[in-house]
Amino acid sequence: METLTIYAGAVLATLIAAWAEHKQERQFLKIKDEVNNTSVTVYRGQYGTESEILVSDLVVGDVISVQQGDIVPADCILIEEMNISVDESKYGNSRAVEKEPSALTMGDDDEPDNHKKNPDNCLLTGSMIMSGGGRAVVCAVGENTAISQLGHSN
Repeated sequence: METLTIYAGAVLATLIAAWAEHKQERQFLKIKDEVNNTSVTVYRGQYGTESEILVSDLVVGDVISVQQGDIVPADCILIEEMNISVDESKYGNSRAVEKEPSALTMGDDDEPDNHKKNPDNCLLTGSMIMSGGGRAVVCAVGENTAISQLGHSN
């Protein structure tokens, strides 16, 4: 009788764990669908025509607009900004991070690597724009984003 009770308890615990995991997976897919069905302002074409597209239609090389309150839809490199700060708590940063585009030319002191002056020009998927806004070039989408890679390493 004790053995039967132990097996029944183990089966019940397994069923509860499977049900909870299934429910969590459904919630994750629902959130992912909501994110993919939101729209983003993108500049495409020879003349940089502005249009609204779904996040799921973003491709590497698109130039997007990000404003205060937006969730960053893909990993991007900031090319133009105005007082932008980003909440990257998903990536372990506990405070808002100031962002600035890095210049591609040498500075006044002919320093070829001015990344020391402008250390952070990356916008990561799922981060929230806390203040300011700007434009960024998409450099990774979908499974190639930093958050997806973090998920695969766990």
